[in-house]
Amino acid sequence: MTRTPVVDAVMSPDQVWTRSATEWRLAEEMGVGRGWIYDHLNLQPQHERWHEATTHLAAAAATTTRIGVGTMVTTPNFRHPAPSAKAALTLHDVSAGRFVLGVGAGGPGADSDALGGPVLERRDRMSRLAEWTEMLRRLLDGGTVDADGRFTTVRFTVVTAQRDRTSAAGRRGHGCGRHARGRRARRPVDHSGRRAGPARVRGHGRGGDRAAAELLDETCAAAGRDPSSLPRLVVLGYGSERPLESEEAFRDALGRYGELGAATVAVLWPRGEGATRHLDVLAAVLGR
Repeated sequence: MTRTPVVDAVMSPDQVWTRSATEWRLAEEMGVGRGWIYDHLNLQPQHERWHEATTHLAAAAATTTRIGVGTMVTTPNFRHPAPSAKAALTLHDVSAGRFVLGVGAGGPGADSDALGGPVLERRDRMSRLAEWTEMLRRLLDGGTVDADGRFTTVRFTVVTAQRDRTSAAGRRGHGCGRHARGRRARRPVDHSGRRAGPARVRGHGRGGDRAAAELLDETCAAAGRDPSSLPRLVVLGYGSERPLESEEAFRDALGRYGELGAATVAVLWPRGEGATRHLDVLAAVLGR
């Protein structure tokens, strides 16, 4: 039986906080399931400002009471697993368990180049992610971590008491097993003690998204994992997909992606020209 996906939103931390706080409260009032933040270090000249993701999410969590918060996605490009684990634990506490840390390999570009070092090929970025998430998991499990990796070193570090430990489960690519690989998918890490969150796929249109869903199924099968056991999140608002143009378009998108197995659909929080009309569409669909 096909279920209607939960509706999340991708928020942009590019305004002064008083304006962003209003958006977060409105998203919560509308019934948005979770607000996600793109975790970037370097976005100029596209944005005049882009606030640090975990700090922004802590403020959002403290300002709200129900809406989930999460990164989409945190990567080893400029994040070390030890402070990342510490930030995740702090956000878990501030949000009362509403935080999800989305993790991904990270691509080449400004974020990757900001801290120097060699340019990594895709295979190396995937290997680095596997190493990074393993160290993150060990840190979140409690106790002392002392590890030398190919890409990362952690020296005698404890970020949480053993009795207060939370669970973490990182997976590469499509998230269908320890060494699964694939395009445009990210694996959120749920620190609530439940299973890890959904793999993310960016929605570009009917044909491409069915192909992406089939690729995800094939990747899971190759890893020996039941594809139905992996929750899926689709981000809409790119390419030809414009779900907030009308209630009909939004409902059509929810139906189509529900049939493809998406548990969650995330839309870009309306901004700029047409924002008021798009907010009305979002409110109308969530209200019904």
